[in-house]
Amino acid sequence: MSKMYRGNLARTGEYNIKGISEFKKVLWRFTTGDKISSTPALVNDCLYFGSSDGFIYSLNAGDGTVIWKCNTVSGCHSSPAYENGMIFIGCTDDALYALNAKNGDVIWQYQTGGHVDCCPAVDNGIVYVGSSDSYLYALNANNGKLIWKFKTKEGEIQGVSSSPAINGDRIYFGSFDNSVYALNKINGDFIWRFETGDMVHSTPAVANGIIYIGSSDKNLYAISEKDGLINWKYKTNGMVSTPAVTNDSVYFGSHDFNVYALNALDGSFKWKYATNGEIYGAPSVAGNLYIGSFDYNIYALDVINGSCKWKFKTDFYIFSTPIHGNGVLYITSRDNSIYALV
Repeated sequence: MSKMYRGNLARTGEYNIKGISEFKKVLWRFTTGDKISSTPALVNDCLYFGSSDGFIYSLNAGDGTVIWKCNTVSGCHSSPAYENGMIFIGCTDDALYALNAKNGDVIWQYQTGGHVDCCPAVDNGIVYVGSSDSYLYALNANNGKLIWKFKTKEGEIQGVSSSPAINGDRIYFGSFDNSVYALNKINGDFIWRFETGDMVHSTPAVANGIIYIGSSDKNLYAISEKDGLINWKYKTNGMVSTPAVTNDSVYFGSHDFNVYALNALDGSFKWKYATNGEIYGAPSVAGNLYIGSFDYNIYALDVINGSCKWKFKTDFYIFSTPIHGNGVLYITSRDNSIYALV
């Protein structure tokens, strides 16, 4: 089961199950009317995701048949979160939607001032989501009423597409104003801000008292949760995407075509694996490391040495993160499709 993007509120991308160790076949493939960037949620044998064709889908995870689809008219690049029988997902019509998970009926929608491409986090009855209007919003999960909102720093380029991570009473996220923020999750009070050298699209991963996050300035940063001071940084040759973190390692992709593994505590190099395309999507760790590339492939890599266990080629770019359940790997592609691999 994967109720939300990155598997948990800390957004670590680590799953307590074994992913498929070898690729045998495509169990099924379902094609929508346009490109898919959304990473699915998997709950009670149902898959939930959005598509650029304007629909939010619920599929049977076993055979890929449609349970329901909800027409939002606009595209949905956000990845959904599930909580208490509801699906929360953002769309390019500037709204966050709350849907009935059983039938896809709209329970409420909240209109922001910009596209909602980030993936919401739901915690203790509050849903948190960013918008291209530069605000992070905290809404009542039951009725969509605004609890608080926080505006990031004014700048030439504005927006929040980084999905918020939560640990304890704090919420962390990146912004197009080149910054990483820590706020009080209850009232939205500012705690600290860390400035990188360029926009931050990456979603933070929280572990070991550290915020791990990538930036368009080509660095992966390790920032202290306590005070927002830098522990270490690692420079690549391209924009750094969202990392995954285990007890001792941090894994991430870069626009320089490589997947990296570093020591999570000191940032020392472990290994890298070269694909043939830029890497936008985040890895998932489920025994092996699974990650998609703009070379159209999904890769399964050994977490210890980075050797390739297997790879599978879709028909276009992969933006999303692979998820796992019931001995199946699910991945969406910009070829308009979602695949179930065994």
